[in-house]
Amino acid sequence: MPKIKLTPEDKAKLIEAINNETEPTPDLLPKLFPGTAEKFEKFDVQALDRAKIPTLEYAGKRSKVAILTEAGAGIGAAPLQTVRCFGEAKGDEWKNMIVQGDNLQFLKTCYNNTDPLIKDKVKEQVKLIYIDPPFATKSDFKGKEGEKSYSDKVAAAEFIEILRERLIYMRELLADDGSIYLHLDQKMSHYLKIVMDEVFGRNNFRNCLMWQKIRTTKAQSSGFGNVQDNLFLYMKSDDAIFHNQYIAFNPSYIDSHYKEEKETGRLYRTVSMLQKGSGPARNFGEKILEPPTGRHWIWSQERIDEAMASGRITFTSNGRPEKIQYLDEMEGDVVADIWTDIFPINSQAIEYIGYPTQKPEALLERIIKASSNEGDLVVDFFCGSGTTAAVAEKLGRRWIACDFGKHAIYTMQKRILNISESRKLKGNKLKDNDVKRCETCSSVIEENEEYKKCKKCGSIYQKEVKEKSVKYGQSPKPFSVLSSGAYDFSHIMELRKHKETYIDFVLGLFQLSRDEEKTGKFKLANIYAIKDGDPVEVYPVWDDQFLKEVKIDEEYLQGIITQSGGKLKGDYYIITPESCANIGDTTLKNQDRQDINFHIQTFPYKVLEEVSRKLELQEQPSSQADVNNLITSTAFYFNEEVHLEAERTNHGLKITRFETKILNKEGNRFAGFSGLAMLLVDLDYEAGKPFDMDSTVFAKDIGEDGSVKMAGMAQRVGLIAIDKHGNESKPFNLK
Repeated sequence: MPKIKLTPEDKAKLIEAINNETEPTPDLLPKLFPGTAEKFEKFDVQALDRAKIPTLEYAGKRSKVAILTEAGAGIGAAPLQTVRCFGEAKGDEWKNMIVQGDNLQFLKTCYNNTDPLIKDKVKEQVKLIYIDPPFATKSDFKGKEGEKSYSDKVAAAEFIEILRERLIYMRELLADDGSIYLHLDQKMSHYLKIVMDEVFGRNNFRNCLMWQKIRTTKAQSSGFGNVQDNLFLYMKSDDAIFHNQYIAFNPSYIDSHYKEEKETGRLYRTVSMLQKGSGPARNFGEKILEPPTGRHWIWSQERIDEAMASGRITFTSNGRPEKIQYLDEMEGDVVADIWTDIFPINSQAIEYIGYPTQKPEALLERIIKASSNEGDLVVDFFCGSGTTAAVAEKLGRRWIACDFGKHAIYTMQKRILNISESRKLKGNKLKDNDVKRCETCSSVIEENEEYKKCKKCGSIYQKEVKEKSVKYGQSPKPFSVLSSGAYDFSHIMELRKHKETYIDFVLGLFQLSRDEEKTGKFKLANIYAIKDGDPVEVYPVWDDQFLKEVKIDEEYLQGIITQSGGKLKGDYYIITPESCANIGDTTLKNQDRQDINFHIQTFPYKVLEEVSRKLELQEQPSSQADVNNLITSTAFYFNEEVHLEAERTNHGLKITRFETKILNKEGNRFAGFSGLAMLLVDLDYEAGKPFDMDSTVFAKDIGEDGSVKMAGMAQRVGLIAIDKHGNESKPFNLK
């Protein structure tokens, strides 16, 4: 029987459950019964909770325990690799991260909490998650005659389960005082509200925020125009961080409630000093005033004395005291759950970078300020254009931004590298000098993108020139670009420096996990797993002598038989890098003339071949319209070398050489340029410096002969080719 391994915290939870005569929490069950993981997949431990709230049931839905157990077994988790670094960090100082890869693999890696790059830095440390996943808008989930078709129901269910699986892991990464914002349009939001209730708990739902993303809409023939997105806010606990946010008061409110102080020109109003309750009389200078019945003075005597001395209390005509409240000391109106004051990004916006579905920085500024503090960790697992990372950087938060698309990765890299030139966040506190007054009637003029005249007297004012952008002006803090789920052989060999990580990685490739209880009986070195009752050896590349002097050959296999005392029989598996084996699957005899079948499991190439037969790699987008369709990749993939050469033409450039070794779904090499997803362009490229992507040319815009139309190319142009599996060429300097 497998041993039970409980931490002191686990034991305390168990004792508490026993004392309270309640069921143990779901996270304890697989630890209490490690040998019955399969049963947990069949019996959902959240059944009682589901009886209390509506849930979505659909084909392919798995229990939370099954999903988390899969990651714990190393299935799908992917060791992280550092691709490139920017800026110097001191010692163990935090480095912000841009992560390229399937976010599910990255989530599993964070959940396992063993990879040295993120160990004890992410799991249960995240204060805020914001995600804006693809909305599944390619299908309306209707058949030809309007009815819901079977295939579209499957597509809808797959989308929901894909996101639900990720949400389960996200909850595990949140700190106890953390929050998550899920940004959706109307097509899937109501389905996902039920899923969020299930994953995070209905009691932890706080808001369905409505953001007006469109300012004008055309008349619709069958309904009202859709101008809003929904953002669901869930908190992990009642102790979650939250700071009220404020917006400027409506100008008409200022005009009707505030007066101008003649001596200073400041706008002010007077506010009652009474509220419900009971309390003693207070001295207001020489006056001793009793509060009316059922009321009390809101300030202590000490604070009243201070206000009287500074002239901050005035009296009405009937002698009732009121406090003086200056407009420039007010934070503004408290933000509610309908957001109409944040304008969407258009092609004229200062922060526009041309990325589809780019969200305004003001939107993320409000969210990050509300649900985190300076220095907190903010994460976006569908980061796209990198707005979350850019705003978190400007607000002094630590951040991780993850996306599968190389176009997104280079967009984020450029955005962060050039952040000093971007616009400084505006903030939202209303100052007295922000108020503009009508020259005719002195009323407050509302100045925004739509309003050009005084509401009171109708005086028309010419629209002012667009406000000058105040630059952020600060260099980015150190950050790295990491890869999750993409490997080349040199990176795998680097893992040998981290023995435990290496072992978990190679076992995970073959969907195996460690089993110390069962492997001990074999009395053989380097046995770390069991496959169908037989031993699995991980070839010890972490041992320099093995790596340099020993190869897997017949002599090596005979040594294993000798080490076992001649009693080994049946199947024996060895997981090894391809270059360490000089022999394939081999059958030898033990001392009793019984067969021993040695199975040599090499990687990466045979593993990739196996994966290609069973699973489908998600291709990189080949058009702008497909950029946000990358929600999942179903397998590991291995970096392949990509070659690119090009020359200038009268109308731009022409690709003269493009080579990639990747295979299409039929198992054949891509012909010509058919394996090319996109071409990244740096218009001022300098060898040795970071590639600073200025534009992306997608495959659909590349001619059959490799020609690309491009105007205004400078003398120094750098190109990177991205193939459909995400492999990229080295930067090519276009002469």
